[in-house]
Amino acid sequence: MPKNWRFHSILTLIALLLSIYYLIPTWGGFGQVREQSEKDQKPLPWHLNLFPREEIKLGLDLQGGIYVEMEVELADALKNRSDLFASEVERLTKTEAFAPEKVERIPDTTQFKITLKKEDDRSNFSKWLDEHYKGVLLEKRAERADKVAVLDLTEEFSSRTKEQSAKQAVETIRNRIDRYGVSEPTIVRLGTNRISIELPGMTDPERALNLIKKGGRLEFRLVDDSKPDDEVRKLVSEARTALNTPEGFTEEIITKINTQLKDKIPAESEILFEVQYDPVTKKVSGGLPYLIKRKSEVTGDMLKNAQVNVHDNEPYVSLSFNALGTKLFGEVTKANVGKRLAILLDGNVMKAPVIKSEIPSGEAQITLGYGDYQTVLKEAEDLTLVLHEGALPARMKELTKTVVGPSLGKDSVDKGLKVSLWAAVLVALFMALYYRISGILADVALLLNVLIMMACLAMFQATLTLPGIAGIVLTIGMAVDANVLIFERIREELRAGKSAKAALAEGYSNAKTAIVDSNITTFLAGVVLYQFGTGAIRGFAVTLMVGIMTTLFTTIWVTRILQEGLLYGLKRERISV
Repeated sequence: MPKNWRFHSILTLIALLLSIYYLIPTWGGFGQVREQSEKDQKPLPWHLNLFPREEIKLGLDLQGGIYVEMEVELADALKNRSDLFASEVERLTKTEAFAPEKVERIPDTTQFKITLKKEDDRSNFSKWLDEHYKGVLLEKRAERADKVAVLDLTEEFSSRTKEQSAKQAVETIRNRIDRYGVSEPTIVRLGTNRISIELPGMTDPERALNLIKKGGRLEFRLVDDSKPDDEVRKLVSEARTALNTPEGFTEEIITKINTQLKDKIPAESEILFEVQYDPVTKKVSGGLPYLIKRKSEVTGDMLKNAQVNVHDNEPYVSLSFNALGTKLFGEVTKANVGKRLAILLDGNVMKAPVIKSEIPSGEAQITLGYGDYQTVLKEAEDLTLVLHEGALPARMKELTKTVVGPSLGKDSVDKGLKVSLWAAVLVALFMALYYRISGILADVALLLNVLIMMACLAMFQATLTLPGIAGIVLTIGMAVDANVLIFERIREELRAGKSAKAALAEGYSNAKTAIVDSNITTFLAGVVLYQFGTGAIRGFAVTLMVGIMTTLFTTIWVTRILQEGLLYGLKRERISV
């Protein structure tokens, strides 16, 4: 026997046994058994603990689910940051000698206007601004003689904020989905401001999509009482008539209404709605308009905790703020007793209760819409999850959405497996008929190749997709191609008059370089596909790269061990090739 043959044979046997060991949980459906045991709160069958938890995960196209592409509205992220800075500047300068008379947002821009009490304060304010917000805020007006300063975000800070907002959106969505309990989600950033999301195996796609899209921006703002409620409703009705939009409470419609009423309502306020639902049909039945001040008194960034509570069989979300939030909440409630404080979530008024007294504890609550107990409880749980994980840095716009049903997924699996099986059978028959015993040995190595490849996918918990199955079929072809090269080289050596043992050694030695070179270049192509591709392309790249590694092992190593075992073990003088 050649040197190290026994050692190589033992390693191959270990690889075979490990592959079977790692594939048993997938073949036996252990994952489903675990899930069912957890749901029923029953102990796991003892034999499940003998095997690893890792299984091959099926992708979106194989088990159904949802695919959606979202766009982060970066302009909205900049506006949110500008609003925060406006509140911060107003709060920090309250104790300064040059404390501003008022701070006003400039609608639909990232700018805000500071009006000082006298012109002499402008120089001191500018120095304070340079000291605290250098590189972040700049004064748009070159002259610093008057008492009005218009501030805006710097270009450098705006660019940095856009990049951070896109990254934060990806992480926030990932955290929400992880908390929701979706297995093997794929969340990838595309370009500057797009995010691709795959949620395989989703049983309630719409609920998951609402969870993703919900901005989670919580604000407490004062209601502007400069105009009575009847007048506000009349103004909204007139604006709807002029715009020919009698119904609807979408963001686009609300923006149009505010634009239409621009000269009839205070610049520092805007019209927002408390959407009302029919208690029977649970559908939107109307909306109560409020004139709300644009300035946020307290925001969700100051939350310390949010949890679901139940009172009189009605679930609600209770909130508690951190030290800064508690301080500001106490100040605003103390200074505005008798006025209404609106609770806003993503620009919609949840409630606008009257402040009856100072609330120094920094606690509040959000009551939810109409519905049965379980529906409202789910809504409260989702809202709590969103508030816990933090608000998205900007609004998310849905670009595309594809819902794949589980029946389609099963059909895809069946067809993919049939294609793979037929490909393997045809290749095996060709090799056996054309290369005889050597071809049969190549088929045995091919079977081991597929086993090891699937075991690797299970071990690393890779997600198998329909293109991934295509990658497996391609791997089968490439494995056979490498064996063809080796067998043809062996034939050449035999025709040259060399002995069977010499021909075998020369055939593998001479073909090895070409096989390794071609597989390495294909592997590098797979790396590029995985790095820059998404979803289905990544699934193909994963199986392709794993398949190339297992192909090199089985083609160069395993088939040679089998050939040498026949040649030396049975003391044959000829090679059947």
